[in-house]
Amino acid sequence: MAGYILVTQKELSPQKQRGMKRYAEAMGLLDFLRELRQEHLPFAQGACLRVEGLEEVLFAAKPDYTPVALRIRQVMKEAANELQQRLVTVQVVLKGRFERGSHLRVIYRDEPLPIYLIFNTPTSEEVQGSTVYRVSLNLT
Repeated sequence: MAGYILVTQKELSPQKQRGMKRYAEAMGLLDFLRELRQEHLPFAQGACLRVEGLEEVLFAAKPDYTPVALRIRQVMKEAANELQQRLVTVQVVLKGRFERGSHLRVIYRDEPLPIYLIFNTPTSEEVQGSTVYRVSLNLT
């Protein structure tokens, strides 16, 4: 199923015996965003990508997360139609732990990072023995 899958490192195998498998094709968040801004996306039909580094980018923006998070969201939304046409699935791997309240955050270096500004606040589900959050490519 195309879309974003938010998952923490500790939920992935081999760290978790029955955890979700890491997608083989990996890139950093900034590289991913750069690729999304290309006229033609370089991702193959049905690609499964692993993107890492979101928490580092937000942590570096501290305390002014909102403009950075909204820019990331905007770039992702602009590429949503083409990603959907190609049925791309993006596994967003986070180093921290999720904190679910009225908004979804990831705790990274003891700092609650507002990932809900990018992905809203999806509900959790169990996938391959891991707790993940699924978000559609258009981020709704």
